[in-house]
Amino acid sequence: MSGASVVLAITAGAVVWTGRHGQESRASADERVHVTTAVVERADLSDTLTLGGTLGHGRSRVVRSGKEGLVTWLPRIGAEVTRGGQLFRVNDNPVPLLYGSTPLYRTLRDEGTVGRDVKVLVDNLRKLGYDFGEQPEVGSWVRPRPAATPASDGAGAEGETASADAASGESAEDETASGKSGQDAAPSARPTAADSDSAGAGSPAASPSPAPVQVRRGEGVLTSGVIAALKRWQSRTGAAATGELGPGDAIVLSGAVRVGGLLAEPGDAAGGDLLSVTSTVRQVTVPLEADATGSVRRGNKVTVTLPDNSTVRGHVTALSNDAQSADQNAGGEPRLTVTVGLDDPDAEPVRDADSGSVRVGFTSAAKKDVLVVPVGALLALSEGGYALQRPGGRLLPVETGLFAKGRVEVSGPEISEGLRVVTTS
Repeated sequence: MSGASVVLAITAGAVVWTGRHGQESRASADERVHVTTAVVERADLSDTLTLGGTLGHGRSRVVRSGKEGLVTWLPRIGAEVTRGGQLFRVNDNPVPLLYGSTPLYRTLRDEGTVGRDVKVLVDNLRKLGYDFGEQPEVGSWVRPRPAATPASDGAGAEGETASADAASGESAEDETASGKSGQDAAPSARPTAADSDSAGAGSPAASPSPAPVQVRRGEGVLTSGVIAALKRWQSRTGAAATGELGPGDAIVLSGAVRVGGLLAEPGDAAGGDLLSVTSTVRQVTVPLEADATGSVRRGNKVTVTLPDNSTVRGHVTALSNDAQSADQNAGGEPRLTVTVGLDDPDAEPVRDADSGSVRVGFTSAAKKDVLVVPVGALLALSEGGYALQRPGGRLLPVETGLFAKGRVEVSGPEISEGLRVVTTS
């Protein structure tokens, strides 16, 4: 590179040098101008994006009642409700909170009912301390058994046997093993003449048995033990111990909640919005321009600066998956919402902080244990690339890496820790 010319200027924080590569200045010591120098250091380098956020309890959601009647009780604002606790009362019957992701969309009544909603009930009863025995394994077959109704005149031993089977919780496989043929249990089977004679002239025809259902992963089974445990739980909460659970009898949410606002009053019809809830854990929400999401990922570590200027650590827990349209926010640009969980939400600075504005630093890029110099030490060469200048004037070509906070990552065959180079003052 000797003999290649460079131009003297200050460009974008880097010095552009005019002279000859590899040639030391021939000026006498008296003629030399004093220069500022810096030392090549080994350090961790990170680029941080700082945005404004809000400390609170996260995004709120509205709770609606699925039952008809009148609201007779609502919790106070700020109250925290955990698994099994009542969220509100309708017609003075408690409506408790269950944890899960599948809402109650049907009445759970019949033994042998299979589904994800049943799994929600099973998991919550177990977490609340109720014992109901083992659940059928995934892949096994279960025959639903409609709940018993008052016996008709002429009901005989066959009805009594079916009731006994239901109480024992036998599966469809158990029935086959005990000697009942598949044809006897098939929905298409019709009563024989002998059956009609034995049933009596005034007896209705027996309804076909429900087809067996295979238990899939993530599903639960409403066994006789689960129904008995449900009755015990209902009795304990003050509800009618029916052994049934339907839409509106309980509210299914992802976890414990904090009551953020009341949208109804006692005496109002229970069919509408009743209250808004949030998470019970302090967290930070940050609006983010949709085109800036490339530097933010779930799990990224962040630093949160609280209103008193103290800092706490956190990490990105959620990033909304769809941007609002440009006309839905004042800035006119699509935005996403980033949710930040605090590593220690019970830390004293967090507990003492009022809900309000905070600053959140996202680390968008990071390098560990690299050689760095001030950006002002870079010399931009006219033919392209960069160099560092030794105090004597010699130029050392370098490759640049991450730029962050006024420093830059550098590397090159002659670049080492402790090397002194010229920089801007």
